[in-house]
Amino acid sequence: METQQDVVKLRREVGFFELLKRNPTFRRLWLGLAISLLGEWFSTVALFVLIFTLTGSELGIGLLFVIRMFSMAFPQIFTGMLADRFSRKRIMVWANILSSIAVLSLLTVNDESEVWLIYFISALLMALHAVFIPAESASIPNITKENELLTANALNSATWSAALCLGASLGGFVVSVYGVEMAFIINALCFLAGAFMYSTITIPQEPFQPKPGGFWANTGGNIVEGFQIILSKPHVSRIVTAKALWAVFGGGLVYMLVLIGDEIGVGDLAAGIGILFAARGLGTGLGPIFARYVFKNRNIWPFLLGSLVSMCGVAYVVIGFLEWTPWIAVIVVLGHASSAINWVLSTVLLQERSDDEWRGRLFSTDFLLMTTFNGLSTLGASLMLEYTEISLREGIQLFAFLQVLSGIVWVVLMLPKERRYLKETQESIGSNP
Repeated sequence: METQQDVVKLRREVGFFELLKRNPTFRRLWLGLAISLLGEWFSTVALFVLIFTLTGSELGIGLLFVIRMFSMAFPQIFTGMLADRFSRKRIMVWANILSSIAVLSLLTVNDESEVWLIYFISALLMALHAVFIPAESASIPNITKENELLTANALNSATWSAALCLGASLGGFVVSVYGVEMAFIINALCFLAGAFMYSTITIPQEPFQPKPGGFWANTGGNIVEGFQIILSKPHVSRIVTAKALWAVFGGGLVYMLVLIGDEIGVGDLAAGIGILFAARGLGTGLGPIFARYVFKNRNIWPFLLGSLVSMCGVAYVVIGFLEWTPWIAVIVVLGHASSAINWVLSTVLLQERSDDEWRGRLFSTDFLLMTTFNGLSTLGASLMLEYTEISLREGIQLFAFLQVLSGIVWVVLMLPKERRYLKETQESIGSNP
């Protein structure tokens, strides 16, 4: 008979190196992800620089952010259904191959009249990323053991962060010295290498069971059913809102962080973006590692989710009042370490509280909300700076203060419900023989 003590007590989580050594399937998935992400951040810096060079407009950079976010958001309505219905491995392989082709087409852009092509290809790349994400997130519980799940998610998040740190810093250097074209070529090669790694793994998956009713029942009907399942499970939908919460003001803050890159006194936009995004990557890498060793008691995770959003806001409040030099990168590290812990803890909770049958749709909904709010936040920030008298510094202070407030509100509203859920769950398990 399991007791409450058994429920609270955690099994020993494996270490990072132990996971990679003992789980070859996850190791290959991780390698593919690491290689792909590294190249992707090369081209991200190149896109920012290319847009600013051709348009000379801060709004042009903001529009790129918005298009990227919305292009990831809207496909999520369908991509979760794809991840539940079709081979997740094949989805990841083809998403990478098509992304490689798309990024190479950016080499044809030569002047301002072709800026539309940059926006179009950026949208296509993000749409393919939207197809990839639910398949990858839904696969992890199927290739890891229970005591590997937190470590696997922390490692993936840290890898995203390390790729951002290295890719942004190296990408800034490559763009400054060799031009944006070299960054795009490196990205394309990395996508192909990632596709090869994914092609070598086997991912167990529950077979899709077609429903009676024809095409609609098995496409649109599955999408509607996914939303209904999530809404019918408050212990799941609450966690979904926690990740989206950061994006409500975080999207605008990251956009304004790009603009600060031109203000920190390094003399080059690409170098400035590289420094600040490398700091962002370092923070989002260290955060999950810190969480892996410190936040072992899952009962406090719901409280942390909202608190971490507020902590990220506090970091940007500080940035808003400091002199802008390369040293603000230290504060950027701390702020994005907080947001990354929120990401990892909420992802693990969603994986643990979902069934494989609808997990893909869950993560597509999760990503849909996050990217939608991210895009709206960026749009709001870019329009605010373009059409009002609010300065960049004042905009950062405003968005940062509101982010602090939003995290506090989430804790006040959601924590009592989470406490009741945890108590009921523990009592239910404790009463079963």
